[in-house]
Amino acid sequence: MKKISLLLVILLLAFSSVQARNLTLSARTGRYVVEIALDRNPPILGDNRIDIIVKEMSGQPVTEAQVLINYYMPPMPRMAPMNFRTMAKPKGDKYRAEMKLIMNGPWVIAVKISDGGKMTTAKFHIEA
Repeated sequence: MKKISLLLVILLLAFSSVQARNLTLSARTGRYVVEIALDRNPPILGDNRIDIIVKEMSGQPVTEAQVLINYYMPPMPRMAPMNFRTMAKPKGDKYRAEMKLIMNGPWVIAVKISDGGKMTTAKFHIEA
């Protein structure tokens, strides 16, 4: 019985540590609910995968939109602007992209959704 209890504790700890690695945020914008999930929490310098889920307010996934990720650092004195863009690719009911963060500090992630000739933007703030 002790072995089973110990095994359950180990499995629970392993599962919770895996789940703690993602950074998940959501926002409402226009007619959408936008959820992002970064594969690291906190995000790291270098490559970070971002998954984006776009849903209608009814909860229906939006899978035919174009999703652009514009990530940038807010302007700072005596620093060159850091502004990057990448298109997210459809992956089932979500979209996926890679962001390469080049400096520690605050970043803004603007998810720009273009669907049916209309563009909507959801903004998220992270700290690398």
